[in-house]
Amino acid sequence: MDIGRRSLLYAFGVASLTPLLSGQTAARRVAMAKPGESRYKFDHPDLNPLCMITSQDSAGIISMFEFIIAPKQGPPRHVHHREDETYYILTGEFLFEVGDTKYSLVSGSTIYAPRDVPHCWANVATTESRMIMACTPGGFEAFFDESSKAMMDKASPEQMNKIMAKYGCELLGPPIFS
Repeated sequence: MDIGRRSLLYAFGVASLTPLLSGQTAARRVAMAKPGESRYKFDHPDLNPLCMITSQDSAGIISMFEFIIAPKQGPPRHVHHREDETYYILTGEFLFEVGDTKYSLVSGSTIYAPRDVPHCWANVATTESRMIMACTPGGFEAFFDESSKAMMDKASPEQMNKIMAKYGCELLGPPIFS
């Protein structure tokens, strides 16, 4: 098959425009968080994710958080319809339930929880444990900010469900240690 020069240039042009049309362009600046620094300030004193990379830092591609979790603590079972989440265990031990499967993760372990799959997790160690969470695409820091403000204002369960829905999440059940 003989491909003409014009057809070849057209094909390369389409291929080079595809990333731009998808809305996912690479960030053009460096973002860095020092140990213990959060690049996004949350108002809730008990909600402790350190936001290491914001959606604004990464042109919407990713948000990254460090969590310090007390023993027997973790979120209720829920599902994200917008974000995939990847977790890396820094210290301690966590139990993850992703879909219908349970996973025990220790320091150095990684787990990927795709969007639209129900999940929850909890620190099963007897001491504080730490992990990194990456959300793709970015932007989940806005959920943490809005929900933490609502918790401080003692929002009703209905109000919390509306906030979750605004960010493409649904509450499905209790935490692992309820």
